Amino acid sequence: MLACLVASSLQTACSLIQAPEEQQPVDARGHVERLVRDGKHAEAARGFAELAASTPTDHDYFELQSADQWIAAGNLPEASRALEAVSPDARAKLPILRALVSAELANAEGDGTRALRELDQIAAPTQADEAKTYWWLRGKSAFLAGRPAEGVRAYVEREHWLEDPAAIRASRQELYAKLTAAAEHGNPMTPPPKADPVVAGWLALGPVAVELARNPMHASSDVNAWRQKYPQHPATDSLLAEAHTELANSSTQPEQQIALLLPLSGRAELVGAAVRDGFIAAYLEQDSALRPNLRIYDVAAQSVASAYNKAVADGATFVVGPLTKEDVAAVAPLTSGRAPVLALNFLGDTVAGSRNLYQFALLPEDEARMVARRVVTDGRLQGVALFPEGEWGDRVSAAFSEELSRLGGKLLASQRYEPQRGDYSDIIKQVLQIRPGKPIPGSRSGKSEPATHRSDASFIFVAGTPSATRQIIPQLKFHYAGDVPVYATSDAFEPDPSANNDIDGLLFPDMPWMIGADPVTAQIRDAVRNAWPTRTARRDRLYAFGFDAYRLVPYLRGKGSGEGQEIAGVTGRLHLDDHNRIRRELEWAQIKNGAPNAL
Repeated sequence: MLACLVASSLQTACSLIQAPEEQQPVDARGHVERLVRDGKHAEAARGFAELAASTPTDHDYFELQSADQWIAAGNLPEASRALEAVSPDARAKLPILRALVSAELANAEGDGTRALRELDQIAAPTQADEAKTYWWLRGKSAFLAGRPAEGVRAYVEREHWLEDPAAIRASRQELYAKLTAAAEHGNPMTPPPKADPVVAGWLALGPVAVELARNPMHASSDVNAWRQKYPQHPATDSLLAEAHTELANSSTQPEQQIALLLPLSGRAELVGAAVRDGFIAAYLEQDSALRPNLRIYDVAAQSVASAYNKAVADGATFVVGPLTKEDVAAVAPLTSGRAPVLALNFLGDTVAGSRNLYQFALLPEDEARMVARRVVTDGRLQGVALFPEGEWGDRVSAAFSEELSRLGGKLLASQRYEPQRGDYSDIIKQVLQIRPGKPIPGSRSGKSEPATHRSDASFIFVAGTPSATRQIIPQLKFHYAGDVPVYATSDAFEPDPSANNDIDGLLFPDMPWMIGADPVTAQIRDAVRNAWPTRTARRDRLYAFGFDAYRLVPYLRGKGSGEGQEIAGVTGRLHLDDHNRIRRELEWAQIKNGAPNAL
């Protein structure tokens, strides 16, 4: 946002603050202006730094512009260095620009509270471009700090400075997204005393937005109740008009017939039953008058080809399943030109499916790639990893290593471990190059300096089960590696606060079903657990998988599968890629005091 304003200010007389009267040579200043307009932010940042060095009287102004361009380029360390080069006098001489750039940097670094402190240093601007930016930053910062009421007030105030209807609509859509995220994270949505009706209406819309996103089949009554209470609210005609379209698109139709193909006997019975029960839970969430016919076929009692052909002969207009990779490979050749199929696993990368075969899976390889992307995003480009022996560990290791390398990172070393072992000291010492401490000269008690580990590793990736992870992390700390951030996939986590105290600090991605704090996800989760209390403890993710499989049916029938569309499912944010595969984006959490805390 600031970068856009800078680009505009370089072309017009309007700016965050009037440019210095002393002009630079046209070639130097003009070159930087073109870089800003062309979106070459890193080059523009360097250009502004050169202008700052060559113009002592205007040094602070150009350093602030340099910091702003580094933020736009995503290089926060350089932005911080540029901001540190600004003199203390800038708070008095360039108060607005200094506060806005500092707040934007704090936002980019995820510190909303610090951003608000920076904005509190100045009065709300009265010049239009500055005011738009100020209230936008204030709104973002408040949401980031977990203060949604303050964030709503800022976005509402910002609208007073927006004249273009498209800009107003975009601002409302951004506010709606912020409210949804805040409600998903369990932030308080209670309006302050004597709150403006517009502010109160936005806050009341937060939980409704989560219901629409996570469980639209159950949201109609909540949407209607909100509209009756706030009939003149600005969100009514625009955002909720779209919501009603989403409600229509999220529902199957009663004339449809869905076939569910799962192993409900034999060795995979428990897994198939968990997916089935989650699927039925979503089915029952839908209005009974709109539910399609549902027929379930046990593919363990007959061949999967026979089950599929029978389902189509019985009138299925959509087939969900089968579940195992072998069964998906067997049914794939049968699907061309027939009822669409949502397979609950992926075909091999070299196997092509028909146009009406869709694939949805909970793959550890996908999560390993997410972890690789996260460590790079966190600025940790080099690290080490521990993988379990066996085929699962091979898959996770290959996916993580390939993605990390593709993004410019480097896996310095990795070790394999036997999950059943309790002592992992040897492999930890090897992968981290643990060196025993040297004896302290002159110490009569024989004391030694603390042991040290390799200094080039900025992360440790531990792949494995909850039990293995609970043993490995304390041993990492025992070997003086507690200062290195530890990442894992969701396989390392299961809810157990007393046992999870041993893995405090662990960073991992997981589905909302497991770590979501919003009341909608909690309601769905509790309903399934209450319906099947003896089955849910160890198979929660499979219930969520079944729940989202049902939600994907209308999406894949074409009503909601337009470009860029996604579903806020209980297994993650879901979208369809170019290869007919459903891709998931998970939420990130860190264990604190034995419990997951959303990041």
